[in-house]
Amino acid sequence: MPKKIDPDATKSDKLLKLYRLLLGSERKYSTLELTKLLNCSKQSIRHLVDTLNSNEEINVEEETDPKTRTKRYFIEHCRHGMYEPIAIEGYRQMELCRDIVGELLPEDDRKKLEQAIFNAANYLPRKERFSFKTISFAQGLSKGHIDYSKVQTQLHSLYECINRKKCCLVSHQKFFDGELKKHCFAPMKLIVLHENFYIAGFIVNESGPVIPKYDNPTNFAVQRITEVEILEDRSSEKLPALPEKSDNLFGIIKEGQPFTVKLKFTNLYVSTYVADRLWSDNQKISFDEDGSLILNFNSDSYYEVLSFVMAYGSSVTVLEPEFLRQAVKDEIARLSKIYK
Repeated sequence: MPKKIDPDATKSDKLLKLYRLLLGSERKYSTLELTKLLNCSKQSIRHLVDTLNSNEEINVEEETDPKTRTKRYFIEHCRHGMYEPIAIEGYRQMELCRDIVGELLPEDDRKKLEQAIFNAANYLPRKERFSFKTISFAQGLSKGHIDYSKVQTQLHSLYECINRKKCCLVSHQKFFDGELKKHCFAPMKLIVLHENFYIAGFIVNESGPVIPKYDNPTNFAVQRITEVEILEDRSSEKLPALPEKSDNLFGIIKEGQPFTVKLKFTNLYVSTYVADRLWSDNQKISFDEDGSLILNFNSDSYYEVLSFVMAYGSSVTVLEPEFLRQAVKDEIARLSKIYK
């Protein structure tokens, strides 16, 4: 029997060292490199690799250079159970989301997002990983965007409440320079609408069993929240889940019984804009004899529909319902007085 190169190292020592070496590195090690690092013979390396591969949860792969016949060993992490690989196309979609909505986040959160996406490159398969370069290929634009860096502390506290299923005391100022009110609130989901963050959840009682005060959930504009105090002794675990988002209804603010809206758009540019978008999954679009676009959809959010209509001015006419037609007439009358 040949003399051991390293008589003090047991087989278990070398087995563990080899496993840690391959597991903790992206490199491919040649047999010669491993003999020097483990201080053992080529035959021992082969035997150690076979021993590792005898475990069904370990997969040491090997490849042979067709020119030099050099054999190299490595562990492909994405096939080793450490993590599931992501396709390069999936990674580019993450970059796209970052470019479109990342600007809404406070600066510190943007930097964390950038770092997290950069680190996610480690989850790419080896071939894509070695030639990978992160890129920015989109831009999210918004008019009159909100500076959420001013409410970063509140945002993070709301994240924590959702994650830990805790209630909190929310100090909310509905109107600029208006009355500041406190609510015992169970935040459940962050909603983004027109580049605005809303926190959705239930207003609950401040003592006793945690139960909703109202049947419907409440949405608070995050930028109007001045303070969030997490209540460690108030859990939201037993509260009902938020109702599933219904695409059948236009808007997110639930105000009452659903009603049908019928609008006529006469401006070509506005009609094109409206026709390109899905306002509800039961909407119907048709065209009048004069070429006007007719849009039908359902909603239970009166003020959101009224704002939607008023935004298009003379390019849209309300055909139904009558109370919405009257609301537009009243608003026009008020405008007429202002601009006399």
